[in-house]
Amino acid sequence: MTRRLILITAAIFFAFVVPRYSGAQTSKGPDIYKEVYNGWKWWHVYCYRCHGMNAVGGTLAPNLIDPNQKMTLKEFLPKVKSGDLDNGMPAWNKLLDDKQITQLYYYVRARADKVLPPGRPDEVGPNGGSWTPPKGWTVIR
Repeated sequence: MTRRLILITAAIFFAFVVPRYSGAQTSKGPDIYKEVYNGWKWWHVYCYRCHGMNAVGGTLAPNLIDPNQKMTLKEFLPKVKSGDLDNGMPAWNKLLDDKQITQLYYYVRARADKVLPPGRPDEVGPNGGSWTPPKGWTVIR
């Protein structure tokens, strides 16, 4: 009986908890808009001064929506957390946690993948409803 309980508990853990933290998880559905919108908000607090209003780069920092330069979340997180002092980018780990940096990544990927137009996204979603990513668009974590 104890062994069976352990197996059931492990199955539940791996079915519901592990996928939320896996490095290969994708995000889609109605909640992704909130993540992209929150990423846009963090962008306009911390990033736009150097990387431009719509992540297109500027005189101080590179264009982050260049399709030839797309980063994975696994590459993006440490870059933002640790910065790149040789190129003038400060470390943001004292101001942004992993969730906030992930939201930034969602915003940048939505812009890079051209599913989010330039400018301020609607807070609720287009036409007051939930934003649904275009068919087939997923954010790879």
